[in-house]
Amino acid sequence: MKIPFVKPVVPPHVFCLMQSGVTYGYVQRGQPAGIAFSQSFPYPPNTLGAGASGTPLFSAGALAPAVDAARRFAQGRLARASVVFPDSWARILPVEFDSLPGSPDAVREMVLWKLKKLLPGITSELDLVYLEMAQAGEAKRLIVAAAPVGMLRSIEAAFEERGVRVGALAPASLVLFEGLAPLLASKSAGDYAILHRSSGSIAFLVARGETPILFRYRPMEEEEGHEQELRLSLSYYAEKLNGQGLTAIYVHDQAPEEAFHAEILPVPPQKISGKLFGADSTFDERISSRPELLPGFAAVFGR
Repeated sequence: MKIPFVKPVVPPHVFCLMQSGVTYGYVQRGQPAGIAFSQSFPYPPNTLGAGASGTPLFSAGALAPAVDAARRFAQGRLARASVVFPDSWARILPVEFDSLPGSPDAVREMVLWKLKKLLPGITSELDLVYLEMAQAGEAKRLIVAAAPVGMLRSIEAAFEERGVRVGALAPASLVLFEGLAPLLASKSAGDYAILHRSSGSIAFLVARGETPILFRYRPMEEEEGHEQELRLSLSYYAEKLNGQGLTAIYVHDQAPEEAFHAEILPVPPQKISGKLFGADSTFDERISSRPELLPGFAAVFGR
């Protein structure tokens, strides 16, 4: 039985999956907020498979070192956790509809049907998560992140074999926005943006309050593509969405070794740092050494 007006309890454990390994973090929500413990592990040899779409397939052995370390830190109290994976393991895009049905299951079926039209080259079965966007005219809009079912089920099964139930499973850029939007909205005087760069990709999201009004995601190899993508996003915001101007741009950069043209942004970007959360003194150092921990922190902190 659900108790009205009480949010579900989100466990403080989060696992951040990457191409070469996994980082575990234990998030502290209280004051000061922070990451009380974190540790990273490479995947042991021969513990990952390859799915039809090129995304990884997980075995329990791939996650065993991280889960065992988490259980030692938590003194055995580890039954549920959130899991964050790279944007590049999903197809993330805004999708428009004339109208949407009332039930979440019907929405999912409609979105999956439309994705087959929009992504004809994708042959593997997909599952998805989505966020509602502000309407543009009469159109209903969603940010959709679709990933291969085989990969998602392998992640859930691998954790279950180690005695951990996955409570939330989503790509980094969506987790960043959903977890941090309430706080960032309270600190912004108007529309604001979150810019999330990871190796070979960029996600740019503009929000008004806690509602996204623009989202663009693009994988790319060259820094010129990053600059062009930002210019196109800002132009679309101003011309097509009648944007009133950004008051803040918050940046999380998981690819600091790549050039970043901050001068093309309309306001000076702000690095997402511990001072925004009243975090403890170790927060920024942990995020600097393991940038994947910031989406992991958001997955717990904002729920």
